[in-house]
Amino acid sequence: MPVGGSATSAGATNAGSTSGGSAGASGGSAGASGESSAGRSSTGGFSAGVGAGGASSSASGAGGAAGAAGASASSGTGGSLGTAGAAGTGAGGASVNQGNLPAITLHLAGDSTVMDYGASSAQEGWGQELGQFFISKVTIDNRALGGASIQTFQSRWTGLVSSLKAGDFAMADFGINDSGTVEGRSVSTADFQKTLSQMNQQTKAKQATFIIVTPSALQYWSGGVETNARLAPYVAVENALGVSEGIPIDDLNAQSLKFLNMIGQTAAKEIYIDGDKAHFTKQGATQMAKFVAAELQRIGSPLAAYLK
Repeated sequence: MPVGGSATSAGATNAGSTSGGSAGASGGSAGASGESSAGRSSTGGFSAGVGAGGASSSASGAGGAAGAAGASASSGTGGSLGTAGAAGTGAGGASVNQGNLPAITLHLAGDSTVMDYGASSAQEGWGQELGQFFISKVTIDNRALGGASIQTFQSRWTGLVSSLKAGDFAMADFGINDSGTVEGRSVSTADFQKTLSQMNQQTKAKQATFIIVTPSALQYWSGGVETNARLAPYVAVENALGVSEGIPIDDLNAQSLKFLNMIGQTAAKEIYIDGDKAHFTKQGATQMAKFVAAELQRIGSPLAAYLK
């Protein structure tokens, strides 16, 4: 799969949703501590793989794990990255006859790092590129919204829950705005945990599966090292809740953090749009989507059976 391939033409179907437009008023600048909506493209490029040792294995289902960062770098500061294999089919390495799988919808809840900006925008969220890694039996319903925290998203979450069908999956990626200081968006870790738990219960009540996606790393460099200091308390809450309630954790935070520290601060400019700390170019969004897909394999999610 080439980096930056079309999600709609190469894989799963993208369902029409109210979040698919431009960043606009609702997805605009969130201030210094929230999310900005820069819109210029980043030039240059590199190719990055799904995961270390991620050889394609659609027949055996032993596809690539997320790995440390997805590929080896020729230098620690933005050298050219080699491509790794696509994730294989099947959860936990088991062979799956994808022809017998039922059609499902994968619903996405999140902020501007996830949302769909449309084909004309140089800025993208990883949800915009996720569909290319799934077979056509998966429909992507991306309801992520720029500037959203887990609490401000709740009115949109109500609509998502109402559309859930038995067998569907719902991914929730929050923590960036929640951990900021913008009034009306910041959420305490206690309230963050409580709301995630409620979302899990609401999803289970519809006989669907809730998956927590930990937030993609923010650019907070210190001495050439990405620190993750702002997001770490929220990721810890997510991991603890995953253990206590048996919620699958798709650890995008860990994989993106490793990736940034592997490629270095200079190369990171090619995946974050115009040097922004949170938002992605097409390359960046595609790389994050690869990590999300590969994590499904690593955790043995039934959703991994639908990966190409």
